[in-house]
Amino acid sequence: LEEARKAASAAGLRYEEALVDSLCAGLVLQPQAYDVLVAPNCWGDIVSDLAGGVVGSLGLLGSANVGASHALFEAAHGSAPDIAGCGVANPA
Repeated sequence: LEEARKAASAAGLRYEEALVDSLCAGLVLQPQAYDVLVAPNCWGDIVSDLAGGVVGSLGLLGSANVGASHALFEAAHGSAPDIAGCGVANPA
């Protein structure tokens, strides 16, 4: 949390903190009010699942795991290698 505060301050970004239950209510009621969310793994997983429901499917969301020297970008639900090439994938 402290690192997010520092990064926002250094970049001159507007930064707000919220309790996860209040954030989830805001995402359901006013999703357009949010551009970027930064959260620890547990809360980020819960909030991303909720956001998937708001837009219609987890298959429509992207995810980023960013570290000091590496980053991983993927679909929020994973890559589903077990059905790759079977012609059965449906993001909705």
